Amino acid sequence: MTNAASLPAPRRLGIFAADSLLLTAALIWGVTFVAQKFATEHMGPLLFTGIRFSIGAAILLPIALPRFRRIASGRARRSALLGGCLAGCAMALGSTLQQVGMHSTSVSNAGFITGLYVIIVPMLGLFVGQKVRWNVWIGAILAVAGLFYLSLYDPSGSATGISINEGDVWVLACALAWSFHVQIIGWAAPDIDPFVISVVQFAVTGATALLASQIIAHGWPTETWGAREVFELGALQAVAWPLAFAALLSTCIAFTLQTVAQGSAPPAHAAILLSLESVFAALAEAVFLVAGWTSLGSPMTRWKLAGCALMFAGVVLSQWRIRARAAGA
Repeated sequence: MTNAASLPAPRRLGIFAADSLLLTAALIWGVTFVAQKFATEHMGPLLFTGIRFSIGAAILLPIALPRFRRIASGRARRSALLGGCLAGCAMALGSTLQQVGMHSTSVSNAGFITGLYVIIVPMLGLFVGQKVRWNVWIGAILAVAGLFYLSLYDPSGSATGISINEGDVWVLACALAWSFHVQIIGWAAPDIDPFVISVVQFAVTGATALLASQIIAHGWPTETWGAREVFELGALQAVAWPLAFAALLSTCIAFTLQTVAQGSAPPAHAAILLSLESVFAALAEAVFLVAGWTSLGSPMTRWKLAGCALMFAGVVLSQWRIRARAAGA
């Protein structure tokens, strides 16, 4: 019987190619925050998450199924299923917590606080023996400082200039879940076909969220959240374009790009690049605010712009030694 070692190894990307895919994913996810915010006005977080990822799994299934069948080793198949299931559990938790939080926070706050996984990922990596270079740590610190100015600091608000609401707390919990997701993908991606693991994690996320949504819809129907979890054609029509954007671009394309890129990029490095979704979310929010969509959040301030600058500085610094080493190789 053919074993896993006889199968062709997944093709590893160069640093520039991997970074380009991660940045593209971050851009798509940043804009997706706007679509998610629109969806909160008509549909519950679990139902939206379940439909979104179920559609993503259905679209990629025809591509992933032949690839899965070509895996001759039973052990390799089990690894693909295990990696996808673990990633799907983390994805279901992270996506749902994020969507819950977006009911009561702005697009920019949700994007920025989600990006806190940039500092959590390398900390988690220490527990599994991963080495984190000094420049990654400093880059992460700069990124977190940027997140502070982007989402928490507003001198025109409270007496201390720092404010946080219930939605921010939900999104903060989501950042922890996404940190586990980045680590799981970093562990599984180098040895598993990216389309296979993507379909498995999407299917697990979609099924888990849909099941939970119906439990809440029938168990607590009088609650606002419970009522929103009831499937209604009118609600589905109202979120048609946010759902299509989230399912096609954010789910099918961006998460697959992440899986492909993380086969060649260390988790801590990938986390910093992916955290730029916070900056893209702020820019997308600003564009829609100018267009008159005032429900998304508050206008961009000089403090938020300073936060963007700090995040970009953190990203550049985090890649400096990696690129220098590659150039000298």
